[in-house]
Amino acid sequence: MAELVAVFLFIGVVAYAVLGGADFGAGFWDLIAGGAKRGREPRHLIDVSLAPVWEANHTWLIYCLVVLWTGFPSAFAAITTTLYIPLILALLGIVLRGAGFAFRKATVRTEEQRLYGAAFALSSVLTPYCFGAIAGGLVSGRVPTAGNGDAVSSWVNPSSILGGILAVLACSYLAATYLTVEALHRDDQKLYRYYRDRAMAAGAVTGAVSIAGIFVLRADSPRLFDRLSGPALPLVVLAAVGGLVGLALLWARRTIGTRVAAAGAVALVVVGWGVAQTPYLLGTHLSITEAAAPNASLAVVVGVAIVAGLLIVPSLVLLFRLSGRGDVGVGDRPFRGGVTEGVRGSGEGMTEGDRSADRSGVGRADRGAGGKGGRGAGGKGGRGAGAALTKGARGTGAKPQLKPGHTPAVPLDPTAVQSAQPRHRWVPYALCAGAVTATAVAGARATRPDARWYRELNTPDWQPPPWAFGAVWTPLYASVAVAGGRALNAARGPERKALAGEFAANLALNAGWSNLFFRLRSPLAGLAGTLLLDASNIRLLTRVARTDRKAAAILLPYAVWCAYATCLNASIVARNHEPRHRGPVKS
Repeated sequence: MAELVAVFLFIGVVAYAVLGGADFGAGFWDLIAGGAKRGREPRHLIDVSLAPVWEANHTWLIYCLVVLWTGFPSAFAAITTTLYIPLILALLGIVLRGAGFAFRKATVRTEEQRLYGAAFALSSVLTPYCFGAIAGGLVSGRVPTAGNGDAVSSWVNPSSILGGILAVLACSYLAATYLTVEALHRDDQKLYRYYRDRAMAAGAVTGAVSIAGIFVLRADSPRLFDRLSGPALPLVVLAAVGGLVGLALLWARRTIGTRVAAAGAVALVVVGWGVAQTPYLLGTHLSITEAAAPNASLAVVVGVAIVAGLLIVPSLVLLFRLSGRGDVGVGDRPFRGGVTEGVRGSGEGMTEGDRSADRSGVGRADRGAGGKGGRGAGGKGGRGAGAALTKGARGTGAKPQLKPGHTPAVPLDPTAVQSAQPRHRWVPYALCAGAVTATAVAGARATRPDARWYRELNTPDWQPPPWAFGAVWTPLYASVAVAGGRALNAARGPERKALAGEFAANLALNAGWSNLFFRLRSPLAGLAGTLLLDASNIRLLTRVARTDRKAAAILLPYAVWCAYATCLNASIVARNHEPRHRGPVKS
């Protein structure tokens, strides 16, 4: 259980490094963008890119702190009583950074804008440096188990300095990559070249510092060096490959996969650090098991983390999708408030070229109410400032000139368009999330990997460790909830009821496997259950694909993992011919 909570904690660390790190890196580029005139356009792109998401990214920091002090209270006490100086500086930097970012856009005086801008930029460099220095102090073993270590040398040392510099560089590389892709989406060639060059430079410098850091770690943190060159070496190599792929995609002007490659490279570096530090939480002495809270507290942490993931992660994904498409936010991109093609008014949903009514109130080339093609006072194409008109009924008040035999188009009723859309689209997602949560809780209550009979089973070498199952099942359960919500929203009538029944049967089989395998202590019964689950997965994928192919694609990893579990269960049955226990027995 302690290892599972540690995995949940590290998932939050990786997410904060990838998402929050990009925000901090944007502040670094804001800092060196130059004067007010020279840096206006780069800073504007930073503002409109960060505005919708910068607060949401800090959710992961709160998540990490809560899991750490609840799941590993002794380690939390040791860290906070030793590394309190960089922690205070980092938290102060987060507060100043948020205040500077918010007030810079609200002020009109140049002097105040410069002051708030400097607070935002300097804090964006200070905070990741402090977090990197904290990581360096942990891995080098400078935080004692009892806490109250040296307040200065614990974070002012070669490993901490290396960690702080790498954190700033990695954040800068991430931010420059994200901003390059954003400039491509906006078709701004000048800003594309501006941020592409900086991303390439940041990636090259990060690689060079990482190579030089090998010698620093060898002298200052020998255990971390040995682990990075041993078990974690594949992750380090993959991180380097991911960084090179990201740079190549940037140079090739590709938007698809570029951000994923850059984020994957940084995530692999963080995961490699975690693998190298295992099984110790404080680097060299306090293990994860020794620092863990009682099992009752850990079980609550696991349950809360699963529920929070099912509720919060879909919201964050939706936020990033909407901001990536330009549906929310500020700046050049329009706010498309549900206005469809041909139904454009004069509000915020207007794009460039549809604002002639705001400029002069009359159409171009003096096209009045009876002008050419019936283009009225709303401007070119008849997109008026008051009412939404269909093609063929363009104008404001005057009848269009109709050809013989032509039937006039009926103006669209905005209320009718709104009522045609399905209402309460969140309800299927909520129901699926609740059903999946109940399934996860039922399965977790039945699963007992620490039971003596299970440990005595002859298992294959390719079986993952017990903590890996929780780390895999959490995102898989979330994907089932998302796919179920999408499919149920797309289905109608009897098809929707049949699909809901298919999902319910699948989840029941999912929860039933844990009871067959662990409560009955029968791998053979578990094999029968997982075969039924595989058959249900095939039926579910087929039915969902007819309704929503994207939902079927989201479900595919779940079906693949269940197939892998079937192979694992079959191997256990083959290796244990004689059942060790029969019938339900109390542990």
